[in-house]
Amino acid sequence: MSRPLPIPAPVADIAPVDLTKAMSACPVEERACWDTLGNVLHEAEGRDAFEIHFEPESDCLRVRFRSLFDFTEIRIEDSAPYLDALTRLQESLWQTDNNASSRRGWFNFTVSDAACLYQLDVVNSSKGPSFVLAHLDDSRKQPARLEDIGLNRVQLSTLQAALKKRNGLVVVAGELSQARRRTSRAIAQSLVAPDMKVMVADTLVHPLIPRTTQLGMDFPPDEAQQHTWDAMCRLGADAIVTAQTLEDTAARRLINQAAEQTLVVNSIAASSATGSLARLLGLGVRSETLAHCLSAVVLQHRVRCLCPYCRVPASPDDEGTAWLARYSPMKSGNINDWLRHRMRSSFSASEGCDRCNNVGTRNWLDIFEVLSISSELRDALYDADYRYAFALLEQQRTLGSSLLKLAQEGIISLSEAIRLSGEPTGQD
Repeated sequence: MSRPLPIPAPVADIAPVDLTKAMSACPVEERACWDTLGNVLHEAEGRDAFEIHFEPESDCLRVRFRSLFDFTEIRIEDSAPYLDALTRLQESLWQTDNNASSRRGWFNFTVSDAACLYQLDVVNSSKGPSFVLAHLDDSRKQPARLEDIGLNRVQLSTLQAALKKRNGLVVVAGELSQARRRTSRAIAQSLVAPDMKVMVADTLVHPLIPRTTQLGMDFPPDEAQQHTWDAMCRLGADAIVTAQTLEDTAARRLINQAAEQTLVVNSIAASSATGSLARLLGLGVRSETLAHCLSAVVLQHRVRCLCPYCRVPASPDDEGTAWLARYSPMKSGNINDWLRHRMRSSFSASEGCDRCNNVGTRNWLDIFEVLSISSELRDALYDADYRYAFALLEQQRTLGSSLLKLAQEGIISLSEAIRLSGEPTGQD
């Protein structure tokens, strides 16, 4: 989820400030500040939160944890320790006074004995400075390989076939920008070859991908970044990968380029196949252009895994039974197979324990759908028959069967499968 700042923000040096030893090697008078910051970041990790919002009020400080699964708010009446910690953090990122209405900087900090990369945005509101701390991928780590991100054999084969084309458009879609960047970087690495020139649009702080031309861009990009990106695209490339979300004009221009001579991998924010196609059409791209160049759609979903320490067997409730009837229906005249299938299923639930902070879930898992573009779907796009094109895309969906398998193995709960599938259960 990318939310641009209201105005272009002055940034600290692009290189992140190393604060990994701040809690252990700091003056005594600063220890309380770093402990407070460390506790907040540790709590965010336990909630799988990728953003922490600090919003000042006249009588309190609102601390909000945003994850892909929920948005939790804590009201802090004694806000002084938190504000002191944020003030000390700003002093570490900006060594001189900065009265700009918005600022941005990056730093590394140790959480759970691991160095993590964070981005700090500060905007001066009418009630005082408003802060957002975002957890980013560590730029010092080598990006994941395409074979290691969670694609099964069929999905990997389908995607690799689309990436072997001389030109075309591959869409990487998902709700979480961090997850889309991870997949896009893995694709960029897989394209590297002696006869390929690969260009990558990435965040300002990004890992280096060998043998590619990379450009750090904000969202939305400032004028200098946009001009630089336009100039790079005119230099000629065999493949262009956008790990960073592009603004509409740049994305539309890039898709038109995919219809001509370049392989384009474009990252967009969408949670479904129809949402991905609607987003492309909403950019102003003609349906005939999509029919000509669209090669594959990669949908990425993140699910919450049950805590293995407090996981217990559970029977499906009415809502779960209705969902199972949709994705694992009883076949007529085949009741023995259905019974054996049900007996092998081991559905689970969890009420929470100390190890999972009493939330019942621990860690997460990325699951994928890779949808190919059939000749029938191309014809529908050529005819501008959007409803039929949407229906053809939905027919390829494999999310329900993947969620069913994970629920049967006790990795996720049935309620998590229902939440992510977004399918009606047949109840009033």
